[in-house]
Amino acid sequence: MISFLRRNGSGITLITATYFYFLIFAQFAFIELLNADLPKSLKAMMATMALSGIIGSLITPLILPRFGTPTILRAALIACAAASALAIPAHHFSTYLAVSALIGLSLGVLTVSLTASLQTLLSPNSWGLAIGTGTGLAYAFANLPAVFATSPEVQSIISTACVIVALLSIRQTPPDPESPAPSPSSQSLIFPLALLSFLALVWLDSAAFFIIQHTPALKDQSWAQSHLWKNALIHFSFALLAGHLLQRKKTTLVTTSAFALLTIASLCLNHQEIALVGGWLYPAAVSLYSTALVACPVYLTRFKKNHSPAWAAAILYSVAGWFGSANGIGMAENLKHIPLLFLAIAACIFIIPHLLPHLKNHRAAALLVLGISALAFFIPTTSATSPPQSGQQVYLSEGCIHCHSRYIRPDSPDLLKWGPVVPLAELRKEAPVTIGNRRAGPDLLNVGNRRSSAWLKQHFIDPQSLSPESSMPSYRHLFEGDDPRGNQLIEFISQQGLKSLGNRIQTAQSWTPNFSGNADGPDLYTQHCIACHGSDGLGEGPLSKRWSKPPANLVKGPFTYSRDGSQNSLARIIKFGIPGTDMPGHETLSDNEVLALAQYLKALR
Repeated sequence: MISFLRRNGSGITLITATYFYFLIFAQFAFIELLNADLPKSLKAMMATMALSGIIGSLITPLILPRFGTPTILRAALIACAAASALAIPAHHFSTYLAVSALIGLSLGVLTVSLTASLQTLLSPNSWGLAIGTGTGLAYAFANLPAVFATSPEVQSIISTACVIVALLSIRQTPPDPESPAPSPSSQSLIFPLALLSFLALVWLDSAAFFIIQHTPALKDQSWAQSHLWKNALIHFSFALLAGHLLQRKKTTLVTTSAFALLTIASLCLNHQEIALVGGWLYPAAVSLYSTALVACPVYLTRFKKNHSPAWAAAILYSVAGWFGSANGIGMAENLKHIPLLFLAIAACIFIIPHLLPHLKNHRAAALLVLGISALAFFIPTTSATSPPQSGQQVYLSEGCIHCHSRYIRPDSPDLLKWGPVVPLAELRKEAPVTIGNRRAGPDLLNVGNRRSSAWLKQHFIDPQSLSPESSMPSYRHLFEGDDPRGNQLIEFISQQGLKSLGNRIQTAQSWTPNFSGNADGPDLYTQHCIACHGSDGLGEGPLSKRWSKPPANLVKGPFTYSRDGSQNSLARIIKFGIPGTDMPGHETLSDNEVLALAQYLKALR
């Protein structure tokens, strides 16, 4: 082990830092910081990052011969550290745009230059295990609860520290290899076909990732806090397995297994009763192909002529990485499940490189993937009806319609509390209509833009734990065992609100409370905040462990969504909550009560 680390330590550190930075900062912390300040600019920033990533990837082979790999690696790591550090104080569009471009450019240069230098960084006798170790550690660290569940500011600081450690690990003179680099075997792929193979994998993975991340029921089965340790262990184990198999020249086995597991996971996630199985298979598939993706340009590809690993990496990561990822997310933006046609197309793209070049050698692998793809047409995507329809049936059968309306009255206080308005003609298209005729509780038409799925689930199970004076009965039975009705109900009442999320954010940002009297801030805090934030405001209330991320520490921060500390900023969070998180709004509080509570929170700071 000591010998393994001595020979491969620098390469493992660089691989771990690069993947970790991409996962925890570029994909999570930066997006959350952006959503807190400029939620409407997300698409523009992601497009900027992707374009910059492609540019960074393609210019790297041109600058490597002139400046040398160690110099380029150091420059890229310094740029990554600068981006994650600058993201914390960024508040304006121009600043975020510059940070987005810097993230893409630095990651593009870093990934290509690192991959092109693997033969000098890793021992030829253990490169597979080294790549698997680096990839597995990155995914494992990113899924540790202390990292995954912390604030985006802390995640940015951790990312900065990680790339600094990698920067210090770069050796001035790479170690001489003990033997020539391994020559590609018959299990390796011709580069154009390898490109198609990884394009299909990244495309399908990105679509699945986006759908899981933005579908509450699926996210609960995959990335809830209770699943994080499991995810970390699966990622690390399967990355090591992939590295071991790749070292033994089992390229086709690794990539085919990854696609098979990814396809099965997508099918399971489409089926509520077995969605948990998909939550186990998905990280296994991702680690398998991610490890192969790192190794591909140098170790897993056959070329007809002399080639440059840097150009191979640049083309692979530009097309399969940046373009494939952006395309997959774009196609899945408005979906709540993985369409069967989507799986079939990805399967066709994937099968080509395994079926055409060496039909006899790869027939079993191709038939396996083809069989799994064909299976997709015989497995239903839901248990009986689509989740929204099933959820509507639960809504009616459980009597929700007797106490809750699903209609926002135009030109009324409803707009501020429960808005925006949905035309009556559209609501009448429901079969049956669920507008309701009384409102003993809050209106539920747009509840998805005010409450997270985790909050709704806790409220259904134990209403009084979140609303002490609520007269709502418990619906714990809807979530017991394998009963899918609870998640179906949440899916149904959330769907309309998710469509109007942008409108709700606009309303919150333009609202200013009017002062006309006094209210008791400490008493309001006891009623509405203690359950999550605790009596001392440190974020350790009795329900704090129920959420995907711990509640904010109201005394010490960090204050991600109210960094200016103004009374209006705090008041808007109290009134409307924080969309996309488990922090709910308190729409029924008067302006005086909201202001009193905001003043009390300022005093806690």
